[in-house]
Amino acid sequence: MYQNTPTDYSKHMFLSRLLVKSYRIVQSMNGSYLRSLGYENFKIGHIIVLMNLAEQGVTTTDLAKIAKISKQAMSKLVNELIQEGYIISANNPHDLRSSFLFCTEKGNQFLEDLMKSRAHIEQKFAEIVGQERLMELNQLLSDIVSHYDDLESIDSINDKIAGTKI
Repeated sequence: MYQNTPTDYSKHMFLSRLLVKSYRIVQSMNGSYLRSLGYENFKIGHIIVLMNLAEQGVTTTDLAKIAKISKQAMSKLVNELIQEGYIISANNPHDLRSSFLFCTEKGNQFLEDLMKSRAHIEQKFAEIVGQERLMELNQLLSDIVSHYDDLESIDSINDKIAGTKI
């Protein structure tokens, strides 16, 4: 019979399940922290957009390539952020068919608060596993992600992730 001891627990938790559960824990902690600061209805895709804006501006097409999601999915995220006042759009002087996107003060404040949330979560995890093991986990996961980052099949996964609410 299953008992909740560390040894028995780990026998029933495969890598995929552990990754999913840990992702949900991080998502929940981030969401709680950001909601406590007044941010509602934020999607992971919104964060992807805001984190990839450049000071000199960037187009929706370029953001879609960076995030490895479809232009349609990126346009939807961009429009939502424009409506909420996190980014603004300005005409591209070099190509009148496109616009440059820029972060507003509200968007910059969100990114600051997001960094605080991430630091808070890392501190909580370090309390559980220790700073050295947390750094090791981060490196291991980075190695796995960078190995698969260039695969075509990742595109559809990123589209789904981009629309996930935090």
